[in-house]
Amino acid sequence: MRRRPVHMSDEALDALGPALVELRAELKIPLVFPKRVLKAADKAVAEAQLDHKDATDLPFFTIDPPTSKDLDQAMHLERRPGGGFRVYYAIADVATYVRSGSPLDVEARDRIETLYFPDLKVPLHPPLLSEDVVSLLPGKPRPALLWQHDLDADGNVTASSVSRAMVCSRA
Repeated sequence: MRRRPVHMSDEALDALGPALVELRAELKIPLVFPKRVLKAADKAVAEAQLDHKDATDLPFFTIDPPTSKDLDQAMHLERRPGGGFRVYYAIADVATYVRSGSPLDVEARDRIETLYFPDLKVPLHPPLLSEDVVSLLPGKPRPALLWQHDLDADGNVTASSVSRAMVCSRA
């Protein structure tokens, strides 16, 4: 299905804006991160152990709008010698930075998900994580969970594996 971006006129946004502000207040949507969570993000980045295997040679790409900064999935597809395909699928390894029970984890459990409104985005994790060190931005090596699926010529899975890896998307 083709996706079309929604663009709102200033007039429409002026009419809808107050209702969105009221809705976020009614739902108690947190628009900022507490200082303790931002400090925990800084600490997590400083203390991260990036001992993932190196898969930065694979030319991954993401499928996101051009202005997106929170890129959490990437893929690469290649033909296998003798027929079939190898599919690599990478998901940003948030657990490299967000430890169970940490202030980052507690905040994420409270927020549940990133919320997208017509006028703003309310992220699950602080931007230092979601739009930087955990985001699979082009040209930046990032930790990921990397699935490798081998498919035969008919598309049947013949082998699968998953590992932690450093990946680098190209686009």
